[in-house]
Amino acid sequence: MSKKRRAQWKVRIRKSNYTSNSGQAVPVVFHPRSYTLEEIIALMDAHLSLPICRENLEMAVKMFMEQVENLLLEGCIVNLPIGRLTPAVTGAWEYTNRFDPKVRAQNKAVVNYAMGPRLTRLLANPLLHDMQANIGSRLCIGEVKDHASGTVNERLTPGGIITVRGKLLLMNGDDPRRGLYLLRADTLEEAAHIAPADMALCTRTRIVTQVPATLPAGTYQLQAVSQCTTNPTPLKKAAESLFACTLTVAP
Repeated sequence: MSKKRRAQWKVRIRKSNYTSNSGQAVPVVFHPRSYTLEEIIALMDAHLSLPICRENLEMAVKMFMEQVENLLLEGCIVNLPIGRLTPAVTGAWEYTNRFDPKVRAQNKAVVNYAMGPRLTRLLANPLLHDMQANIGSRLCIGEVKDHASGTVNERLTPGGIITVRGKLLLMNGDDPRRGLYLLRADTLEEAAHIAPADMALCTRTRIVTQVPATLPAGTYQLQAVSQCTTNPTPLKKAAESLFACTLTVAP
């Protein structure tokens, strides 16, 4: 019997800026990476015992995709196991000045997607993991001030000084992973590690340190890794906390 498949996603918690639920905590799915059609075919070839060679499989899949595109270009609805693709047109149709390029530009060809029954069933009961949850610790980052730009929870200046405020930020213990991490916001890959020895000040509620001068432009998330607890004895296993706000290094 095949194992029942279930969506298991990691999520980050952000404060919503939408009017309908402004200020509420909403989950945002962390995407470990994206895949192209060629990469998916390579995965199939590497992990499955296929009766055809990879080149023939790739040719067949590309022919299938081209046929789907042709059907959509004809205005046909395409029903696939993962969902339904429906051709549609945006904007209003104005008769009086139809020849005006600006009027015609309102009407763009798009394809609407709706999940099919199969995918709906697969996603019916997702298991979501909060990446910021810490068992046995109240470690958290509440504010990041960039002194060079004077901004709070917005920017980082390479080579500049930042003050991080929060709870249980003290870097006691001996876990080599302790410190602050700057992670790329899109992939959560490590871009820089600020070790406790590189911090000018480190208490339970405040860290003062320097942003690495070589940090490239981009958007980052700040992660704290600490063994600090409310007791004198540090945690045996360091806790992790991901700051909810993204921080930008301007080009």
